[in-house]
Amino acid sequence: MKNLKMQSLKQAQRRLQFLSHPSEKSIIISPLLQQAYASSSSSSSEIEKPTNSKLALTQQELTKINLLIPRLCLSDHLSTAIHLTATALLTNPAYKSISFSILIHSLTSQPDMTKSMSLLTILRHTPQAHPHLTRITVMLVSSYVKKKRPKEAYKLYQWMLRPGFPCKVEKIVYKLLVNGFCECGLILEAFRVLRDMVGVGFVPGSGLRRRVYRSLLREARVWEAVRLDEALRSYFGDANSEGVKKVMELLDSTIGSWTE
Repeated sequence: MKNLKMQSLKQAQRRLQFLSHPSEKSIIISPLLQQAYASSSSSSSEIEKPTNSKLALTQQELTKINLLIPRLCLSDHLSTAIHLTATALLTNPAYKSISFSILIHSLTSQPDMTKSMSLLTILRHTPQAHPHLTRITVMLVSSYVKKKRPKEAYKLYQWMLRPGFPCKVEKIVYKLLVNGFCECGLILEAFRVLRDMVGVGFVPGSGLRRRVYRSLLREARVWEAVRLDEALRSYFGDANSEGVKKVMELLDSTIGSWTE
């Protein structure tokens, strides 16, 4: 595993050098990034914090990393892109200073979730990367939903609910999942996520209510659609304990009737 990581680092170094001026002989990855990357060689899922907590990437280094990650992804070096991303996040870069869009697209285009989970597992065990973990998980869920892969998005959501996940599940994740499931006709799964959403205190907006209402109508569950819509409207206006209780009861009833 250590040899594989060092090989990935060497590949990243060569590609960063390619981005520099041809006359430059030096390796472009900074000593900081080398130190952070080398510290990750002890485990594939845990990266130790560099001893110098004041180290940080320069704007020039961030720019080159942002140029390199898409090239690695497009040239089928996704594992290297994953490790370079994780290593760069060890340096506590500013929020959104590293672009994840091409990496996320490449991960969710894979036939399975192996590489997506590899990245998330590394970041989960890397405290310095936790400020970026919510953003990455939201982007992954959104990308899977857009690509009509709601089951993969749901598996990611379930992983986020496991004990030890260092971030809370954002409201946007629930919204993406409910919308995605309804669009794909997976109404039971949509209701399970909606129940979780209400259970943690998030209020469904008008757009999400309409999506749920229309999905029930398509399933010819008119009475359930009307009752739930009324309850959600009441909950939307006054998110009190009684409103929550009523919505939860209706959702439990609907889920129960669906699984009978």
